[in-house]
Amino acid sequence: VLMIFSVGCENKKSSALKNGQTALESHEYVKAQKYLSEALEQDSKNETARAMYMQAIKMPEAEYYKEKGLYNKGIESLESIVNLNNGSQKIKVESASLKNELEKSQSEFEEASNIRKENAKDISSQGQYKLEQDAIKENQKQEAIKEEEEQILLTNGIYSMQNHKNKSI
Repeated sequence: VLMIFSVGCENKKSSALKNGQTALESHEYVKAQKYLSEALEQDSKNETARAMYMQAIKMPEAEYYKEKGLYNKGIESLESIVNLNNGSQKIKVESASLKNELEKSQSEFEEASNIRKENAKDISSQGQYKLEQDAIKENQKQEAIKEEEEQILLTNGIYSMQNHKNKSI
């Protein structure tokens, strides 16, 4: 009777682990967490169940970060999966591939960001150049107006002086 009970418990353990792995590899992470949690309750030292449980937590986390464009956080989650000693080999391969994809996306994002920064600097410097040119033009206009006013005053002054001379004569 004890042997039958022992075999029944072993089947339940392996069943929870197998169901957890199947759910994990089918990307049913919540379901996988439930089964793998059961497997860990039955055998808390089961490193395979523990590793798969971590994979079931970290994979949806990484997918969420990818969706939100938080590539570095996604890469961190995936690195923890890749570095696990046990767990689903299929999930490890998928996470390594997704990690490469996120690293490429992060690199492209940083490159695009740097280009935008450079463009902003160029536009800013062009704006500064335009402001300087506008200021120079405005100064030239003001100087031309002053010269014209001086010329008018000078002309009026000469005219006034001539009128004064003519009246004296």
